[in-house]
Amino acid sequence: MSQSYLHGGYLCLRVLVLLPLAVSSAQAQSKTGRAPSPNSLLNNLKSIQFSSTLPSEPEPRGQNLETAEVLSCTRGPRGSSWNQAKQRFRNIFQSDPPWIHGPKETLSATMEGALADLNAAQSLSPDVADECGLGKLCIQLLSFSAAEDPTALVKLFASFEQIASPVLTMLLDVPWVVLAHAGWPIFGLLSQINGRKATVPGALNDDSVDGMQQQAALQFQTDLANGLNHKDGMAVQRAADSFLRETSNLYGSVLGALTAMAAQALACPEPQERMQLLTAVQQGFAQTIRNGSELDVALSTKWPLWGLIHGAIDGLMLD
Repeated sequence: MSQSYLHGGYLCLRVLVLLPLAVSSAQAQSKTGRAPSPNSLLNNLKSIQFSSTLPSEPEPRGQNLETAEVLSCTRGPRGSSWNQAKQRFRNIFQSDPPWIHGPKETLSATMEGALADLNAAQSLSPDVADECGLGKLCIQLLSFSAAEDPTALVKLFASFEQIASPVLTMLLDVPWVVLAHAGWPIFGLLSQINGRKATVPGALNDDSVDGMQQQAALQFQTDLANGLNHKDGMAVQRAADSFLRETSNLYGSVLGALTAMAAQALACPEPQERMQLLTAVQQGFAQTIRNGSELDVALSTKWPLWGLIHGAIDGLMLD
């Protein structure tokens, strides 16, 4: 079941003409040749084929529909246990929105419950190591977000290529409409990692990296927070639209612009337009996050980028 985080909203596709990030699908398609990590986390993803262009439809079609069903992990004799674990992960974001970072105790309890479900069904036994790669990746991300020592998260992906590679594959190469309908809250879990990093002194980006030294950015930060706190979709869209108009001809932080586009997507009430905006955000990711070090920087932002993307994608999930 998808979660509604905002009320109200209006058409917002005009933002696409304001940013150079909204390039064609051919330009945005990953050219790194990066394959899913060969470790046991994602063995089963190596045989999955993705569409050659990023779709803008709010529902997966053709090969993407088949991929979404595989990534959802609901098939097979252990599908029920994986679905139980997925629902536990998704429940993290039911009481509070995904841009609010949950307490470590909640994350740890979720991890323990999910592992209990999976172990009871022998879903993590060595002889089924190639099953549900995305689910196992989410287990890893949740374990990081619940780590006792959050200082290990500061340069997590730069120093842990075996995790960085599959995460980058999910962010850059898998159409986000596929992730939406697979149901695993990978962006929400990355938002929790971002929140745990915030507890480490000096771990978050300088204002210059996030572009928060500009007056337009400070105003957007205030207006966005007010709109989110009041669940006011129109206020969120107005704040994002104003910020993008102010910064479209200026040099500024890409992270701020991506946050504004993600906010527009979250507040868009029409699924087709929401998916088109999310596609533009994914294209922006493909141009700016190309390795583990750059992923660490993006996960050190003070902008609520990751939680907004989770909320926007979650709204596309099939009930």
